[in-house]
Amino acid sequence: MNLAFNNNLKAKVLVVDDTPTALDWLVNVLQKNNYEVLLARNGCSALEIARTKLPDLILLDIVLPDLSGYNICLHLKAFPQTSEIPIIFTSRLKEGLDIAKAFHVGGVDYIIKPFQVEEILARVHNQLSQRYLQKILQQQTKLLYQQNKQLQTEITDRQFFQERLFTSEQKIRTVLAAMTDIVIVIDITEEQIGNIEIIPTQAAETNSYSTDIVGQIVEQFFLVETAETWLSLIQKAIKTKDTIDWDFCLTDSEKTVWLTAAISPMGDRACILVARDISDVYDELRLRKLAEEALRIAEERYHSIVENAIVGIYQSTPDGRYISANQALAKMYGYSCAEELIENIQYIGQQLYFAPNRRQQYITEIETNGAVTEFESIICRKDGTSIWISETARAVRSPTGKLLYYEGMVTEITDRMIAQEALKFQQAQSQELLLNILPQPIAERLQAGESPIADRCEEVSVLFADLVGFTPFSTQKNPAEIVEVLNKIFSQFDRLAEKHNLEKIKTIGDAYMVVGGLPTPCRDSTQKTVQMALDMQACLAQFNTESKETFQLRIGINTGDVVAGVIGKTKFSYDLWGDTVNIASRMESNGLPGKIQVSAATYQRLKEQFEFEERGNITIKGKGEMRTYWLLGKARQCETSP
Repeated sequence: MNLAFNNNLKAKVLVVDDTPTALDWLVNVLQKNNYEVLLARNGCSALEIARTKLPDLILLDIVLPDLSGYNICLHLKAFPQTSEIPIIFTSRLKEGLDIAKAFHVGGVDYIIKPFQVEEILARVHNQLSQRYLQKILQQQTKLLYQQNKQLQTEITDRQFFQERLFTSEQKIRTVLAAMTDIVIVIDITEEQIGNIEIIPTQAAETNSYSTDIVGQIVEQFFLVETAETWLSLIQKAIKTKDTIDWDFCLTDSEKTVWLTAAISPMGDRACILVARDISDVYDELRLRKLAEEALRIAEERYHSIVENAIVGIYQSTPDGRYISANQALAKMYGYSCAEELIENIQYIGQQLYFAPNRRQQYITEIETNGAVTEFESIICRKDGTSIWISETARAVRSPTGKLLYYEGMVTEITDRMIAQEALKFQQAQSQELLLNILPQPIAERLQAGESPIADRCEEVSVLFADLVGFTPFSTQKNPAEIVEVLNKIFSQFDRLAEKHNLEKIKTIGDAYMVVGGLPTPCRDSTQKTVQMALDMQACLAQFNTESKETFQLRIGINTGDVVAGVIGKTKFSYDLWGDTVNIASRMESNGLPGKIQVSAATYQRLKEQFEFEERGNITIKGKGEMRTYWLLGKARQCETSP
C-alpha cells in the first residue's frame, strides 16, 4: 500500500507520540508496509524533524509533554516548507469540538485510539495518494498554463507583425502613389551598370521620356558625354553611402527634358535615382508607356509579395468563387497550387465552411462593419480533414459604391484552438473535482474569492449512521474486500442523499454523516432526512440479502441550528458544528442496532407524518436526561393519501 513519490523511494511518515507502546505499534505497522518511519516523542523534536527531513505525512498525537498537537500543526502550517505536508491527528479524544479543532488548525484527518491496522493503513495511503495526485495536478496545471501563455504570445506576435506588414505595405503604396517623381533602381557590376528598373509613381502623369529605359545601361540611357559622369556619381554614392544631388538633361532629336535628381545608395551594388521633371515639355505618349511599365513592375512586385507571404491571401467574388489566391492559402487548404484551389472551389460557403451559414455570416458582418477581424471558422481541406482558420477581410467597392469583391488574409489557428479546448477540459475536470469535495453553492462562493466561508443555519437535520457488525467483518477480510464492501454500501447511501436532495458531509470509518437543509435551506429538510434513514435501512437489508451478510445500522437524528463552513488550507472540507451535531451523534451512539433514534426536536416536527415510539428519557453526555423516540415508519394516513 506504500506510495512512492520520486524514483520509487519509500514514502516518509513522521510519527509523533509520547506513548512508547503506541509509538512502537505504529512504527512496526508502517515499516511492515514498506514506509520509511521517522520518530518524535515530543513537540520540539517533531518540529525539528519535520523541517529538516520534510516527511510526506505526519501522524500527530494531540497530547504531548511540551507542545500540544494543535500548536505543532499551526507551527508547521505557518512554515512554507512544511505547510503542504498532510497531518493526521491521533488521539483518544472523541469529542466533536476536539475533532473540529483538529481540522480547524489544518489537519486532514482524525484517528481515534485505540488504532486498527486497516484503518491506519487505509488513511495513510489515502492521504499520500491525494498528495501525490495533487502534485501531479499542480504540475499539469502549471505546464498547461505555460503552454497556453506561450501560445497566446506567439499568436499576439504573429498578429502584430501581420498588422505591421499590412500597415507598412499600405504606407509604401500611399507614398509611391502620391509621388510625382521618377524612381529608378540601378544595379552595378564590375563591367557595367545595368538592369535599370522603374518604381511605380505618379511621375508618369506629369512627365514624358523619349527612351524606354528598363534594362538599359548608363551608356545607353544617358548621353555619351555624360555617361562617364553618371557612372562616377553612382559609384561615389555607393562607396560613400551618401546621397548625391545633380541636375541634368535628356536630349533627343525632338526635345530636351530637364530633371533634378538625387542618387542614394542601396547596399553595395545598387542605387536608387529619384528624378523630377523640371521642364515645360511633355510627351504624353512616352509618359503613358512609362506609367504602364511602372504599373507592370508594381503588379509583379505585389504578386511576389503575395506569393511569398506566410499567411493565406485571397480575393473572392460576392457569390463565393476565388478570383485569386496565393500559394500559402492553397497549401493551407491541401491543394498543390493556387490554380488547383481556384478551379476546384466553385462555392466557398458549401465546399469550405463546415457550418452551413458561415459564409453568410461572413458577408453580413462585412456589410455591417465594413470588415471582419479574427473571423474564426472550421473549414474542410481537400483530403477531408478539418482545420481552424482566422480571417481578416474587407469589401472592395467601385467609386460608386458597387461591391466588386472581397479580399483578405487567412491564418491557421488549429493548434491554438486545440490548446484552448484542452484548457477548457482541464478547467472542467478541476470544477468536477471541486464539486466532489464541496457543495456547489459553497464551491461557487469559494471560487468567487469569499473567505472565510461560515454560515449559521437555523433549521437543519443531522443524521449519523454507524454500520454495526462491520468491525468484526473487517478482521476476517483483506483490505481490498473491506473497501469494496464499504464502497458498495456507502455508494448506495450517496445515491439516496442525492435523491432526497440532502448533503453528504463525510464518512468516518464505517460511519456515515448527512445533513438536510444545507447549504440551501429547505422547508421539508427534516422530513427528507427521516425518510432517507428509512431508505438506508431498506437499502442495507437488500444488500444483506444479496451478499448474505448480517450488517445493521444504528442511526441517530436531531434537528436544530448549526454553524457550517469550509475548513482547511491544503484540502478543503465542508463541515458543521454545534449542539445540534453533538446531540445527533449521541442519538446514534446511544441507540440500538437496527433502530433509528430521534430527538424530541425532530419528533415534534414530524409526529403527524411519521409513526414514532417513545423510548423515554436517556442520559446524554454533557446534556443530562433527554427524551428520545424510535422512528418506526411513515404514518398510515400519509402512506394511503394520494
